[in-house]
Amino acid sequence: MESGRVLDRRYKLESPLGRGAQGSVWLGLDLRLNRPVAVKVATLHRHPGQGEHSEELNRRVERFRKEAQAMARIQNRPHVAVIYDHGEDGDILYSVMEYIEGRPLSAHTGQGRHLTLEQTVRWTRHICDGLADAHEAGVVHRDVKPGNIVIDTTGSAKVVDFGLARFIDASSSHGPGWGTVHYASPERLREESGSALSDLYSLGCVVYEMLTGWSPFGHISDPYAVMWHHVEKTPAPPGALRPGIPRALDSLVLRLLEKSPGNRPPDARAVARAVQQIEYVSDDSADPHVDTRHIAEIQNLERFIQLHADGPRASDTDVLDARARHARLTGESGDSRGAAALCQRLGQDCARLLGPDHHRVFEAYREASRWKEGTG
Repeated sequence: MESGRVLDRRYKLESPLGRGAQGSVWLGLDLRLNRPVAVKVATLHRHPGQGEHSEELNRRVERFRKEAQAMARIQNRPHVAVIYDHGEDGDILYSVMEYIEGRPLSAHTGQGRHLTLEQTVRWTRHICDGLADAHEAGVVHRDVKPGNIVIDTTGSAKVVDFGLARFIDASSSHGPGWGTVHYASPERLREESGSALSDLYSLGCVVYEMLTGWSPFGHISDPYAVMWHHVEKTPAPPGALRPGIPRALDSLVLRLLEKSPGNRPPDARAVARAVQQIEYVSDDSADPHVDTRHIAEIQNLERFIQLHADGPRASDTDVLDARARHARLTGESGDSRGAAALCQRLGQDCARLLGPDHHRVFEAYREASRWKEGTG
């Protein structure tokens, strides 16, 4: 696939946003409406003369069309990428979606990078809402993973790439429809069809990664060993890897990761309700908690910091003040370890930008120490 190609004389492919063995996503331009769009494309790999294969391929294309039509019925929902169009152009199957300005969740977490508790519960609730809207429309995602969740410029999460994953998995010559193995449910790895409950298992893997920096078996590199662990082994609770996680959140993640679909929460709405119950408990509770009273200010600070923390204004007073305030609100939201990590990073950056003897370096490390001791 090359830049500049126009699908069906309407959708111009401008630059790739992401690639994989089974397809690619492009930033495109709707020439008719003059608006940016995201275009997911896959090659159909038709084989002339193989009637049975061709019939099966046609059935899968039709199923993809029905799923795209179902997703198109979901309008004005805040946590699902809207599908505008779908079609075929030669051997190319494509789906046209709203373009979401932001970064994938995979740019925020993974490889040891975890999120604050406030971010985790906020984005988990958003993802649940998006999955629920899709499941209620009769569509199962089948490839829920950080790369298919976009955090937009307002600090909200949106689930993307519905429908096409199912078609690609079924028609690919790369093996059964597992999705991405680190987030795949046991039943999918056993080559069963899967269901909305399979998406919930994958959601559990994503939340586990948001909390700990790794998917449940992310430390294992051999994909077949990962598959075996998903089917046979129960992962350690997230709280065993990261102290300070509320017990209710620890328990919810392990319920999502139950091997038997029937032992998982009944649907995504139930998970969203459970997350809402975790979001706030009284300040005198002995259990770690997540207090979302500061969510609006935290989101505003995140946007401001994302714009300036790595640019020419990184050492400006208002940027450093915003980072310090963000760390403090993170702690006051119930995540003292997250606050300590943010203060530690701020101290390191201040030492690099302002010099090791600057008063801001001392202040940041002092705050990091206070949060580590739980006295912030």
